[in-house]
Amino acid sequence: MLSALLGWIWWWLLPVRRDIAQANFARCFPDLPVGPSLRRSVGEMAAQYIELLLGRRCAIDGIEQVRGGGLCLAGHFGAWELMVTSLAREVPVTAFVREPSSPLAARLIRWLRTRGTDLELLTTKDSPRRAYDALAEGRLVLLLQDQRHNDGIEVDFFGAPCRTSPAFGAMAWMARPPLYTIHQWRDGRQHHAAIRPLDVEIPEGRRDAIRALTQASQDAYASIIRQRPHSWLWLHDRWRER
Repeated sequence: MLSALLGWIWWWLLPVRRDIAQANFARCFPDLPVGPSLRRSVGEMAAQYIELLLGRRCAIDGIEQVRGGGLCLAGHFGAWELMVTSLAREVPVTAFVREPSSPLAARLIRWLRTRGTDLELLTTKDSPRRAYDALAEGRLVLLLQDQRHNDGIEVDFFGAPCRTSPAFGAMAWMARPPLYTIHQWRDGRQHHAAIRPLDVEIPEGRRDAIRALTQASQDAYASIIRQRPHSWLWLHDRWRER
């Protein structure tokens, strides 16, 4: 009920990026109803912060395979904050995040993310070298590459070119860690997450490897999104030209 209410408030009273979300969803799923899916997406995303404050958790399937660390492709599916904090209660996690511009909001979100967890947060201000060190220490490194990256490389996403960060491909080629995906969803009041191996061949050449792995990351996202179109956050201007 809470997520439904928040979705309606966004749709009718505070329609931030609603036009972008509608265009994105209709582009990828022209045969599905736009309004109900987007209201559910935004409502569940907003409700997760209240649930995070209340200490809710995700039930994670496949946790045993990542206890030795690795490189994991995550995304803005459902309650991703709950997924990250739940995961970091089970294994040591290093995650790249984007913090709010407001210092007060940034401190609050950081506290919610890290309380009671082994969660190391890296931002664009931190050295990428730390992520490689985290892999060497046996930590699970999470990367989110489902947003537009203006200086990234152009690969296909839902049948159209979009610019994507090459970080996942570069780290996978250089460090050769085990590769995984993780996605989360809500089933009634219960949150679930699933960790799966990302079985891709890594070319020997760095340039070819980065492009192939970046494309593989977007193919993985698209496959997960098609399972539950409402669970992805459609507010990003994903296909905008540079």
